[in-house]
Amino acid sequence: MIRKIDELGRVVIPKEIRKSLGIKDGENLEIMIDNDNICLKKASLLLNFDELAKTLVYYAYECINYNIIICDREKIIASYNGELVEKRISKVLERLLESRESYYSDNKEIICGEEPKYYFADTILSSSDALGVILIESDNKISDLEKKFVIFLKKLLVNKIDIL
Repeated sequence: MIRKIDELGRVVIPKEIRKSLGIKDGENLEIMIDNDNICLKKASLLLNFDELAKTLVYYAYECINYNIIICDREKIIASYNGELVEKRISKVLERLLESRESYYSDNKEIICGEEPKYYFADTILSSSDALGVILIESDNKISDLEKKFVIFLKKLLVNKIDIL
């Protein structure tokens, strides 16, 4: 496809391409130069924090045996064992992002793995935009302390995002 650049230097990305890549209105794109090519990449503020997210998830499991999963708007960016990383988020998590609320399941269900668990999730918000989800999974019902821990991790990540 060929597109003209307007007088302000803008170019329209065709709807078919945006749809196939899951680019929504108002989302950020990263612009890079690769030799003589201009490359556009879907930007996620959380991807800048994937190492922090992986570290948080690792220590949450290592120190207190909490299975934490951190997602951006499309996929899992950190999980305690790494198996779920890069997997697409579930419909439940997509709805959670849209609602910008917390989610708690008091019945075992499947959201991220293959076996039913109990879950508590909270949306990561920055400048009123839903960036992702922090999810805790357990074989036992989620305690109030575990819920508070997820909220603590969320606030830690949001603070890091907002500083930049």
